[in-house]
Amino acid sequence: MDETSPTSSVKWEDLSGAERLKVVRMAEEGRVPIARLCETFGMSRQTLHRARAKVREAAAAALAPKPRGRKPPPEHEARLSELKRENARLHKDVDQWKTKWEVARAFLELERAYDRGELDDASSSSGKKTKQRKPRRRLRRPTKKT
Repeated sequence: MDETSPTSSVKWEDLSGAERLKVVRMAEEGRVPIARLCETFGMSRQTLHRARAKVREAAAAALAPKPRGRKPPPEHEARLSELKRENARLHKDVDQWKTKWEVARAFLELERAYDRGELDDASSSSGKKTKQRKPRRRLRRPTKKT
């Protein structure tokens, strides 16, 4: 019989997965002759036999033992998380190098200012001159004459 029978009211292609499974079960149980199912749903015997084989394969796959525990994350997710960790580490490295660069630049500016004579020993780090202290007079204790 060809794929499109003039007596079929419903096409195999229009059936949902659950409806196709019901047709396959009817064929498996033998409640309805295969020729009648093929005629009703406008399919060939070959199409019905392929569907029956797919159902058996799917049932066997569903009942096959599976490894215990969680499934490992997909490879692309593992790679993505690895790249995120590396990116975070590199950002941390960049921040550390920025700090080192700023410190080196500050030292270089101080050295250049010193070479130009802009710094003197009496200058404080804020650039303000400090008042020089007068030497303190040391209080002497009177000595006893003997």
